[in-house]
Amino acid sequence: MNLYTVIREEIDNRSEKAIPFSRYMELALYHPDYGYYMSDKPKVGKAGDFFTSASVHPVFGETLADVVEGMWQAGEIEAPVLVEIGGGTGTLCKNMLNRLQEAAPELYQSMTVMLIESSPYHRKLQQDAIHSHDVKKVWYASLEEAARHEQIEGVILSNEWLDAFPVHLVERTASGWQEVWVTTGEAGFREEKGAVTPELSDYLSMRNWKVPSGMRLEVNMGLKRAATDVSHLLKRGYVLTIDYGDLEEELYHPSRKNGTLMCYYRHQAHDDPFAHPGEEDMTAHVNFSAWSEFGEQVGLSEVAYMRQDKFLMRSGLLQKAVAHMDRDPFTSVAMKRNRAIQQLMDPAGLGGRFRVMIQAKGIDKLSDLRCLDSSFRL
Repeated sequence: MNLYTVIREEIDNRSEKAIPFSRYMELALYHPDYGYYMSDKPKVGKAGDFFTSASVHPVFGETLADVVEGMWQAGEIEAPVLVEIGGGTGTLCKNMLNRLQEAAPELYQSMTVMLIESSPYHRKLQQDAIHSHDVKKVWYASLEEAARHEQIEGVILSNEWLDAFPVHLVERTASGWQEVWVTTGEAGFREEKGAVTPELSDYLSMRNWKVPSGMRLEVNMGLKRAATDVSHLLKRGYVLTIDYGDLEEELYHPSRKNGTLMCYYRHQAHDDPFAHPGEEDMTAHVNFSAWSEFGEQVGLSEVAYMRQDKFLMRSGLLQKAVAHMDRDPFTSVAMKRNRAIQQLMDPAGLGGRFRVMIQAKGIDKLSDLRCLDSSFRL
């Protein structure tokens, strides 16, 4: 048995002889035995398929730790919890804990770290990464499970989590919306356009997007449930979401006629989701308008939305640059740190491609956050 067989059998067992693309993406990424994220193979860094801001340098985690400390202080949270969803290798959590231990020892001693991770392989990497930290640690396999058992005061953080949700693909035609389905072909899997599934049809009618004929876009039907679960988990505190994405008017602009779905295989980006199923990452940009709207419906108030470069600048990243007289860029720790800061802030790279949204629940002192100033939007 392999992933191709699993998907093919599911296709063959359906009367349509096809499955919605969202189901194909779910199996390719999250099948318990053969899904990409569930496999025991490196995914981040040189040995993997892509880089993240957290993998660039520990200074990213240090800066986020300062933000989290500020949120705990602003919320007057005495026994704070740091929740990270989809933390992968645990690198970001480790770097944040290193900084909190140094900069806020009293809060560090009273804190709990909760990691929500569906992959057993990644849970093991996370356990190894933060093994040396003497704080209370809790793991859950899903956000839904965590929300059933816990209510926390603190910060719920995610970095490149929502963009890995399975998405429906739809295309506007002269006669209305059509959904992309996946069926078998001579050389593997292929797409075909067909009727829109009922739940998605209702959602499209509700959103009433005005887009030109021939335009394709992705719809993340999991955002509403995710926002509900996040709100159930968070009794009081903040939600800090960092991801690829845009507001709705930008995300579904005619200039993005082919949508935003991308695949990453051995550091090569491409747009063919059938090339390496189960062996490559698949992502789609996050609709931050929907994330904010669904959050508002369940008590998560949006207090800030901005590009990553602006967020990091307001959070003190530039102050973490190191003055030096070094000349060898291959051996200089200071030069490596400063290059990482430039990379994280680059408006043409990571700084401009990622968005940051902050939401709050049960918090009054929003103005005390350093990362916020007079302009909350981009």
